[in-house]
Amino acid sequence: MSSSAVTPAPASSVSREQESPAQSHTYPTLALPMRSRRLVIRDFVPGDLGALHAYSERREVTKHLLWGPNSVEQSRATLAEFMTQQGASPRLRYDLALGLPGGKAIGAVSIHLDDIRLGNAEIGYVLHSDYWGGGFAFEAVDALTAHIFEHWPLNRVWARCLESNKASRRLLERLGMRHEGTLLRAERIEGEWHNVLMYALLADEWLAGRR
Repeated sequence: MSSSAVTPAPASSVSREQESPAQSHTYPTLALPMRSRRLVIRDFVPGDLGALHAYSERREVTKHLLWGPNSVEQSRATLAEFMTQQGASPRLRYDLALGLPGGKAIGAVSIHLDDIRLGNAEIGYVLHSDYWGGGFAFEAVDALTAHIFEHWPLNRVWARCLESNKASRRLLERLGMRHEGTLLRAERIEGEWHNVLMYALLADEWLAGRR
């Protein structure tokens, strides 16, 4: 189960207008770690390389993503990029480990502030296939979505997934996201074209669903 956002790609431009430091500071640094019922959502650490590579090298995990399967060197570079993000100020990209209470990382969840001016953020997730079907991905995404809507002045959270990724579509719809449209033949993976589905949830929609 996965969404295309959890990648070490370069950060996108935050908007067509330059944001002032005061505006950037309306997005306080997330307080980590976060805890859900079964997971610890935290920053990656150097010791996570083995766990990160364990899911990143699996074809069944990455077949719906824009990266992978990874070599060890690619996983090492990904981990280095995730850790570099941790020192950014302001921090606009969070690629976070999904840890079990004992510490083992079984996947990742991401939130990327892609437009500060408009309050837009992209969410993504990836989970080791040994843990599919247990509700871990939904638990992590639901917890992170709630946290950012409660602590950031967001207008909209969005996500994307390949049309063929039925599990990811179900997760986003269960989260309350609306299918906003389909980008035809928008991605090419291993020589095949794929349609990309766009989903989004507005802050007031999220709040109404919590009442």
